[in-house]
Amino acid sequence: MINLIEKFFAPTEKNTSTSFYLADKVIELQRRVDELEKENQLLQELIFETEINLQAQIDRIHPVVYNFTETKKEE
Repeated sequence: MINLIEKFFAPTEKNTSTSFYLADKVIELQRRVDELEKENQLLQELIFETEINLQAQIDRIHPVVYNFTETKKEE
């Protein structure tokens, strides 16, 4: 939400010729990478928890046991 407000009130023309512009971009990209890494870690944890829950549900299902017996025909 804050990023949206910052973009809305940011000046339309930015001076791209200064080294500060590049430094700001590098910092902005680093922040974005950090956010994405945190989101990735959260997603991995959620996937792991889902996998564990699914495996627990599968383990609770009892297989159907059929009482088939093999009979041999005498010839």
